Amino acid sequence: MHYFIGKIDLEEKLVYLDKEEAHHCAIVLRLRVGEKIGVLQTSNEYAIYITELLSVSKNECVGKIIEKKIFFPPKINTHLIISPPKNNERLEWLVEKCVELQAHSLIFIKSERCIRKNINLDRLSKLSISAAKQSANPILVQLEFFQSFSNLIHHLSENSNAHHLLAHCEKSENKISITPEYLIQLQNKKIKDIFIWIGPEGDWTHEEIQIIKGIPKMDLFDKKEIIVDEINLGSTRLRTETAAIYLLSILKSLSE
Repeated sequence: MHYFIGKIDLEEKLVYLDKEEAHHCAIVLRLRVGEKIGVLQTSNEYAIYITELLSVSKNECVGKIIEKKIFFPPKINTHLIISPPKNNERLEWLVEKCVELQAHSLIFIKSERCIRKNINLDRLSKLSISAAKQSANPILVQLEFFQSFSNLIHHLSENSNAHHLLAHCEKSENKISITPEYLIQLQNKKIKDIFIWIGPEGDWTHEEIQIIKGIPKMDLFDKKEIIVDEINLGSTRLRTETAAIYLLSILKSLSE
C-alpha cells in the first residue's frame, strides 16, 4: 500500500490529495479508482486512514475513508542533539532514520568543530515527510537548528523532567555503559524526555563538554530534575550518525 499526506474531512469521511500528492498518485504510481491508499494524520491525533480512491487526476485525488488506525506516540520522547555531519548524504540519511525510529526531535547545534555552517531545514522537512510515508509512520520528527550553545541551553530550560546522555571521546571515570540494567533504571524513573548529545567528527571541545555536564547546576534548572550521564559507546569510535542511530535504536525499546 502507498501512503500520502492529505486533507482529512472526518464529517464527510473523505480525504483529499493536493496537486503535488495527486500527481504522485495519478502520474507516478498510476493508481486508479477503487484502489486503496493510506493517508497519514501527522498532527493532533496520530493516525493512518485507509482510503478507497473515488476519483483520480493529476490535480486532485479524492478518497473515501474505510478504516482508521490510531498510532500512540512513544512513552518516552527521545531528542537527538547533534552537531551535523558535513556530508549531505549522511545528514539526509540521518533525518530519514530519525523518522523511522520515531525520534521526537532532531536538534542541530553549531559546535566549535562543526564544519557545516548552514542547514536547509525546508529540504530536510520534506525528506522527513517522505520518510514518514515510506515507513507508514504518522509521527514526524521536529527539526531545529541552533547557532549557539547559549540559545540551546535556554531552549532546554523549559523542560523540567529530562535525562541527558552525553557521548564524547574524552577519558572520564564517570562514563556509564548502556547495559540492560541501566535501561531498566531509566524506565523505572518514568522520565518523559531523554536528550542524546552527539558531537561532530572532531568531537565536542573540552569546554563544550563542561557546559553540557554543567546543565543541572545552572540557575535556569534550579529545583528541577535534570540529570546528565556521560555514556560509553564501546572501545571503537563511531561516526556521528552511527552513534546517533545506535542510541536511538536502544532507547526505542523503552518506549514500546
